Amino acid sequence: MNPTSLMVILTSITLSTTLVTAATHWLMAWACLEINTLSMVPIISKPHHPRATEAATKYFLTQTLASTAMLFAATMNALNTSNWEINLTTETTTMKIITLALMMKLAAAPFHFWLPEVAQGATTLTTLTILTWQKIAPLAILMENHNNTNLTILTTSAILSVLVGGVGGLNQTQLRKIMAFSSIAHTGWILATITLAPNISTLTFLIYTLTTTPILLALNTSSTTTIKDMGTMWTSSPYLMLITLLSILSLAGLPPLTGFMPKWLILNKMTTFNLTLEATLMAMSSLPSLYMYIRLTYILTMTMPPHTSTTQMKWRSPHKNFPLLPTTLAIMMMLLLPLSPNL
Repeated sequence: MNPTSLMVILTSITLSTTLVTAATHWLMAWACLEINTLSMVPIISKPHHPRATEAATKYFLTQTLASTAMLFAATMNALNTSNWEINLTTETTTMKIITLALMMKLAAAPFHFWLPEVAQGATTLTTLTILTWQKIAPLAILMENHNNTNLTILTTSAILSVLVGGVGGLNQTQLRKIMAFSSIAHTGWILATITLAPNISTLTFLIYTLTTTPILLALNTSSTTTIKDMGTMWTSSPYLMLITLLSILSLAGLPPLTGFMPKWLILNKMTTFNLTLEATLMAMSSLPSLYMYIRLTYILTMTMPPHTSTTQMKWRSPHKNFPLLPTTLAIMMMLLLPLSPNL
């Protein structure tokens, strides 16, 4: 891609997301979301492969449909109340439509079908962007108006997302699809407390982003795309394999790793608000996700790949320079749990 074009696209993605977080007017938020969508399409379709083109088309159509529904609801609200302010939108029907539209943008169940296909058609780094950065704008709008959103819709979607994210990933062999289903499950955890405690939802999204980033960066560095490829990662870079292993366990939410912190806080907050049944359902629904992650760690560490030579380790390793960013993020995602009492 032309460096100038790439710079314009990346600037558009960054500025549009930043402006959505600062917007107070529905039209401004809608325009920034559209700019964000249009900027992502050329990045997804950059490989010039039919799968990439298909992924870009699916992404564009889904995001446009969600933006159209959001604009329709905001316009109807303006006609009825003469008000375009985001945080003053109190009409029930309007907020239900807008919440459903934002859930479609976040790929929360039952509007999750587009994300695994788009993630599989895009490159690993583009998938990382879609799973992390592209969720900031819709989450910012939901949090700005969290007092008026429908708790029943969000809680139902949260439980469904955690269940679908776990069950959907069980039958997958492609790692990008598995990470997409993992994203759907974590979106459910984020939505669970977005009306009760937005600060916990923010922390959950931050920890999810910081945990997913080293995993996908390690997969990109080692050119790993399927579960079968993970078995050979330790032969080329044992340290990269160790980082990926601990990051996946943190993503699963196992103590004493940092990923346990948000689930602990979310379940605690839900039981405080007498949502014990919902909290129990979410905890039980996360078990398929746990199995999915444990299967990845088993293949990563306890399986022996077939070798064409007599030596177990590759003497000509392609990773001479050990990547610093995944290492730093992975260490943070392993050791920050003791800080949770300070929150």
